[in-house]
Amino acid sequence: MVKEYRSWFCLLIVCAGLTSPSTLLADVTGSILGAVTDASSAIIQGVRVTATNVDLNLAKEATTDTSGQYRILALPAGRYKLEASFAGFRTFVQTGIVLSVNDQRRVDVVLQVGEAQQEVSVNAEALQVESTNTQLGEVIEQKKIVELPLNGRGYLDLLGLQPGVAPGGTRGEGPGTVSVNGQRENSNGFLVNGGDVSGVGNFEAQIQPNLDAVQEFRLLTNNFDAEYGRFSGGLTNTITKSGANSIHGTVFEFLRNDALDARGFFDTGKGALKKNQFGYAVGGPAIKDKLFWFTDYQGTRRVDGGSASDIQVLSLAERQGNVGAANLTGTVSGPYWANVLSQRLGYAV
Repeated sequence: MVKEYRSWFCLLIVCAGLTSPSTLLADVTGSILGAVTDASSAIIQGVRVTATNVDLNLAKEATTDTSGQYRILALPAGRYKLEASFAGFRTFVQTGIVLSVNDQRRVDVVLQVGEAQQEVSVNAEALQVESTNTQLGEVIEQKKIVELPLNGRGYLDLLGLQPGVAPGGTRGEGPGTVSVNGQRENSNGFLVNGGDVSGVGNFEAQIQPNLDAVQEFRLLTNNFDAEYGRFSGGLTNTITKSGANSIHGTVFEFLRNDALDARGFFDTGKGALKKNQFGYAVGGPAIKDKLFWFTDYQGTRRVDGGSASDIQVLSLAERQGNVGAANLTGTVSGPYWANVLSQRLGYAV
């Protein structure tokens, strides 16, 4: 009986994680909105507008209000097809709509008089301008993330592609510590799939997904919405990939070794150097059109041999454990620093 209760409790926890409302987190979805009119620019009320995700076959509907406006919310980032239908008019279909994280894409619909079985198809332009959102920020899509060279395969190094972003200091902070529009490096925020992953101390990114698992990310630099409070610098909103109705994925291996290295001047041979970064990212359907899965892994194996040129040889006194001030030799130029050192050490230098 106890085992049965435990099984039901674990199942309940899993279901709660899968069905938790996205409103508890910051928004990582987009929306499509617009107006529906006829050929004479007269508004049409009660038009059914449907947005369908091409990869997931996920469809959401909305109906135009008394002013002919519609808005379809909480759409995952991806490629969409928009359909609008109303009695006495041809069905309107627009394809090629690309929705990124936090996008508010405006698509105005003009219905033509005709039979509902007739269809008017429109292909979206390659360049789509977001005209309803005042937030300043650039989306770094998956193509740039994968193809641009990165030392260490950390996608947050691409934050410097946006104007107003400068590298942080050299004090050894964590990833993502950059200065945005002159603000401090610890004034930034980081979200992954809507969850706050900012560090407690320096506000660096505590969680950084693997490069091949990132679908896209967006760096907001100004005019934040109310949902993005608490940060005066920049805010990085990252979304990871998901499964689709077809199995898809990548496998990678990066190798660096000492084949083209030269030995140091004082070395008898080359130091060993072998670095392997390898992994995979794959996703697919669990239940077609309803439930999907995605998994990824990245491993790093490294052997880094030292060089005699980088080793400081100890003196005879230091080898005997005598590292006191009496072993310090040389002179200090400049009266100011000589006086400071004399006061600190207790004797003239």
